[in-house]
Amino acid sequence: MTRNKYIFALLVAAVLFAGCRKHEQVFFDTPFVRIEESNGLSSMVVDKDLDNMLTEIRIVVSASKNFFTEPIVVEYEVVVGNGLEEGKDFKIQASHRSPVTFDPGTYIMPIRVIWYKTGTFDPGKDNTLTLRLTGTSCPDMLLGIPGPDGKKKEFIFTKK
Repeated sequence: MTRNKYIFALLVAAVLFAGCRKHEQVFFDTPFVRIEESNGLSSMVVDKDLDNMLTEIRIVVSASKNFFTEPIVVEYEVVVGNGLEEGKDFKIQASHRSPVTFDPGTYIMPIRVIWYKTGTFDPGKDNTLTLRLTGTSCPDMLLGIPGPDGKKKEFIFTKK
């Protein structure tokens, strides 16, 4: 019986080691930039009845130190639905307007939007505010998360 246990242990070890091989470390080194809120979401609903509500989203640069040796400038566009008006329904703080410059070692920059209550809210209109990444100073940097969908290339606020 002891011999059977010994043979069984050898077989188990052989199977375990036969399936193991040396794996080279593969580093994901494609630089990209994304736009999201602090929990990683790419959209947010804003209550139409709140006044002077400050919301903050962020632009995040994902690049290795080897790539990120010079400042990176990220540009985004603001697309306002026909149910909202800048200055009346919302305001993007001036210090957070496009373009946004990332110095080496800075990987996250905020965009702050203040929302206002108005008496003219129309739920039948397009009450969205979209902030969409449009470019960077680095030609090799991808906009959004790498992949066919390009997720997190834009952030959408919806006022309801």
